[in-house]
Amino acid sequence: MGATEIEDETGLKKQTDEHLALTVLKHWEEIPRVGCKLIPEHVETRPLLHPEKPGIEQGRIEMWVDMFPMDMPAPGPAIDISPRKPKNFELRVIIWNTDDVVLEDDAFMTGEKMSDIYVKGWLKGQQEDKQDTDVHYHSLTGEGNFNWRFVFPFDYLMAEEKIVISKKESMFSWDETEYKIPARLTLQVWDADHFSADDFLGRPTLLGLSGMLHILLYVYFLKCSVFSRPLLL
Repeated sequence: MGATEIEDETGLKKQTDEHLALTVLKHWEEIPRVGCKLIPEHVETRPLLHPEKPGIEQGRIEMWVDMFPMDMPAPGPAIDISPRKPKNFELRVIIWNTDDVVLEDDAFMTGEKMSDIYVKGWLKGQQEDKQDTDVHYHSLTGEGNFNWRFVFPFDYLMAEEKIVISKKESMFSWDETEYKIPARLTLQVWDADHFSADDFLGRPTLLGLSGMLHILLYVYFLKCSVFSRPLLL
């Protein structure tokens, strides 16, 4: 029995030996000379309650209780298991120009190939907040000039490297549901049309934001003490 692959909630596959360790513990008494029968933990189940909603369970926790003699030193302090709070960030993306964009249309007078170029951008899970640049009209070379800034505020949970979004599942929902999704920025290049649907021209290959966030946070905590919250430039 060797290592096996598991897939986490983001689709990332990784090697693990946890199943092997569990099998060894279950058969510990079979090991020659040093093996012995292990006593299973007595697992207790307790409801999780919130002061604002008394009597309504917010889930359950499985635990075991350790009992200590009175003549022994007191155990360590209680551990706070309340959920981590995401931090507020602001991602700023500046679109300077485009090069070698596909020429989708034909000029009315000359018949030359051209495109009316603009760029769309959004964070994964926040498509309803997508932003557009202005339009660079009549590009004959695939070049577009913009000097346009996108600003995306978001909540980021550093420990899990996820963006946290709270929204209602449907218009009939009373409460918001919290979603944790990978930090991904999407940019697309489009051709603007007056009398028909705009044409999708392409998109660049972008890395996830998690790596960049760790670098920028390191610089922020070392050098920045001016802003009330981190701003990612």
